[in-house]
Order: sequence, then C-alpha cells, then structure tokens
Amino acid sequence: MKILAYNISSCTQQKLNELYKQEADVYVIPEMAKDVKIPDGYFLKWTGNYESKGLGIIYKNADVPDCYDETLSYAIPLRYEDLFILAFWPTKIDKSESYTQIAKRILNHYSAELKAHNSIISGDFNLYHKNDKPNKDADILEINNLLKSFGMKSVYHELRGESFGSETKKTYFHQFKEDNPFFLDYTYYSQKKLQIKKYELLPWDKEFSDHIGQLIEI
Repeated sequence: MKILAYNISSCTQQKLNELYKQEADVYVIPEMAKDVKIPDGYFLKWTGNYESKGLGIIYKNADVPDCYDETLSYAIPLRYEDLFILAFWPTKIDKSESYTQIAKRILNHYSAELKAHNSIISGDFNLYHKNDKPNKDADILEINNLLKSFGMKSVYHELRGESFGSETKKTYFHQFKEDNPFFLDYTYYSQKKLQIKKYELLPWDKEFSDHIGQLIEI
C-alpha cells in the first residue's frame, strides 16, 4: 500500500491533480477544500470547519469504521483489512485547547483501535520540539510518549536515528521562509507489527506549499 500525506496549503484542483500522479492508494491532505474532484475508483471523506480548508482523505479499497467520531474534527480513520489508518491534523479553531490537548483527545479516542491493529497515523501534527525553546502549546514529546505506550513510533526518527528537535530535514517552512523551518509532519506506525518498505520526504516546492509531503509504502 502506498500512502501520500501532504499539507498542500491554499488548495486548488491543479495541486490535487499533481498529487494524483503519485498513484497512491490513500491520500491524506490537510488544508484540502471540501468540493474537489477525485480520480475514478476513489472515495473521499472530509472534515473541517471551513469548506475551503479542512482535512481530506482520498482512498480506495477501504472503509470508514464505526469508531469514527465526526465531532473530533481534523482526524479521519480508515480500515483496510487489518490495517487501521488515521489521517491526522489537530487544528485549533479557538484558544480553548492547545494543539497538544487536541491531539491527545483524538488519539485517546482511537487508542483501542491503534493498539489492536496494524496502525498508521500520518499527517500534519502541528507539533514540534525545540531544545532551546520548549513550546508547551505544541510540543511533540508528550504525544510521542503517548504513542509509544500504544506501541507506535515515528517512522522518520526510527529510520534515521535522529532525536526530536534535531532533525536534519524539516517538513515546514514558516511563511515560506527557508531560514525558518520546523518539523511538523509525521508518520507513526505499529513498530512490532508493520514493515515500512519505503519512507520518503519529498523535495520542498516553494510554489506548491509551505510543507513537504511524506510518501510511505507498507
């Protein structure tokens, strides 16, 4: 199975058509508009508070399971046989919760599924870590510890042997500035159950998005 996760920023049909050239089985697309065209043979599930900017998952040969809670905006589960996929984009609408709190609430809801099945979580987590400037509102370390308790690890950090906050590649360039990078986009997997055949961070295209895409094959 091939999964492409890509926060495309300022959604257009032209951008989506470029993604479709990857011929992935599943597309996880933060910042996707609600009304878009998808390839023949695929299905679309979308969630969000604004029709021009939500979380979309485009897929084939899979189902949305009964555990899906539509009130948990910006997270959508899929099940393909024994594989459980969670498209993930914890996003703040107001100041009542931090990014970390939103992420915890979503992950705790799906914890039983994530523990029981071969599982993949992929998307823009809106969480990072800086050793010199901890950010309690959006720190990945607390979420990483939670996912470790589920038996899940970050593909990037596991394959590269790099620590959080010390990534040699970044996935987001704030305000499209190359000198202001962050690591916000992750894929977590059931480390003892799944084999990752390929994990690639795509080259940054400044004209396409302020993020870069993740390409995963399992």
